[in-house]
Amino acid sequence: MFEKFIAAKKIGGINCLIWKNGQIEFQKSYGYKNLETRELMTIDSLFRISSMTKPITSVLAMMLYEEKKFSLNDPITNWFPQFDSMKVLKNQPAEYEDAKQHITLLDLLTHRAGFTYSEFQKGKLRTDYLALGGDIDSELTNEQWINELANLPLISQPGALFNYGRSTDLLGILISTIEGKPLGAVMEEKIFTPLGMTNTFFEVPNNKKDKCVSNFGYDSLGELMTLETVPLNMAFKERPHHLEYQSGGQGLWSSIEDYLKFAKIFVENGSSNGMQVLKKDTIDLMCSNKLTASQRTQSQLMGSPIFKDDYGFGLGLAMVCKENKFGSIPCAGSVGSVGWPGAYGGWWSADPAKNSISIFLTHSMTAPSQLEQGIGFELYEAIDIFSNYSNEINSARYPL
Repeated sequence: MFEKFIAAKKIGGINCLIWKNGQIEFQKSYGYKNLETRELMTIDSLFRISSMTKPITSVLAMMLYEEKKFSLNDPITNWFPQFDSMKVLKNQPAEYEDAKQHITLLDLLTHRAGFTYSEFQKGKLRTDYLALGGDIDSELTNEQWINELANLPLISQPGALFNYGRSTDLLGILISTIEGKPLGAVMEEKIFTPLGMTNTFFEVPNNKKDKCVSNFGYDSLGELMTLETVPLNMAFKERPHHLEYQSGGQGLWSSIEDYLKFAKIFVENGSSNGMQVLKKDTIDLMCSNKLTASQRTQSQLMGSPIFKDDYGFGLGLAMVCKENKFGSIPCAGSVGSVGWPGAYGGWWSADPAKNSISIFLTHSMTAPSQLEQGIGFELYEAIDIFSNYSNEINSARYPL
């Protein structure tokens, strides 16, 4: 299916699988885990799943919600008073207005808090956001990170617009604060260990580093190469052990088999392999659109519309609102299917109506400036191919 991308050196290696009605219908590895050594991709390979981390952090937050440790309308000032008097950037640079309301947990889960990413901005705001450190690794303590974020202006009023940004990172620190332990430890206790996700971490153990897929990216001519670290130095080449900050938005490594265990909760009414993670009502709450029609219309990512009429956004993930056989980003499938992709090439969709899950993992690490030049777009072609193939399998039992 993807041999042409591997042969043309447009994608280094891929893992993909399709699960339906309790069994794996299709699973295959393509290409290489390491270009230099020519080590082949294997099904247990570990990938930086980037923003596929967000649904995991959001599920963890909803577990605390079920434990009545917060309500969705609680202001984050209950834990972080630094956000009490936020300023909001107006249309003109250096013009601000006061925030009309506090940021809530619901705002964090729906990306309507008013936060952004540095790479989405220009000028002073872009530079100011760099004070937070890398999107994945930061030398700041959690408290320092909170203080820096609270000093930045919001780019929209809380609750007003969908703005993709650092909301889930803040949510992760809030979870850590409530539980009194590192975010990764809470994930391990409440999700990874119960579900048997033994290959998902913020920091890959030494005895599993040989499973990590190389940082496949592109040079200035669009030729595949191995990067020392991820674009824009969002992560250290080797994560230092002393770092406190763990990115709930994009920090995890995982394998395709582990992510399947997680994704099952969205087609098995909150359970996976018999282990109940969330109540069905909570899953339904997460998977229902929370954006208004105008918020969906105005939502953009990298200058392109995300949702329009076809998609909505719930609590930490997108859902299909109108079936579109030509659409795969951010997810695909029947109405009610959910998912959220990752910037480095990860993609998944869980389709409750067809009791199926499709997952695609690769490393295709491009900087925004490269995407503007059309470098790395083969990734989206590959995802479209896989999404269409998944639809064929999910619609009928085709011979594989």
